[in-house]
Amino acid sequence: MIDMFGSGFQRLESALVAREQAQGVHSSNVANADTPNYRADSRTFSDFLAEQQTGKNSGPVATTHAAHMNGTSNGHLASGSVFDSQPSRRMDGNTVDMQKEMARMSENQLMHELAMRLVKGKLSGLSNAIREGK
Repeated sequence: MIDMFGSGFQRLESALVAREQAQGVHSSNVANADTPNYRADSRTFSDFLAEQQTGKNSGPVATTHAAHMNGTSNGHLASGSVFDSQPSRRMDGNTVDMQKEMARMSENQLMHELAMRLVKGKLSGLSNAIREGK
């Protein structure tokens, strides 16, 4: 059977799921900004995307240009800890930096919207092809 959607949809799906997971991390950090001794979760979109890609594809994503990142070493999870390792800046032991978290949430939301527009464009193209092919 021919894969009508191609690997592009799988990559976009992985990116959308990773964006949603990253948004959850940021939301959790913001929600716990006033919790004493809360350690901010430092996982990023890259960490979640790598999980998605290794879970679905049995290998790393191939780089097609010399300037692309390798992705084999993401640094955050290699240390064994997903929490902010910076010493507490507050007396209550909380490590959440609200300004950084809000900026990361905004960036992540914009990137999620971009990925959704790409999905919509691909589906629109398929719809046009079906309509014209009758």
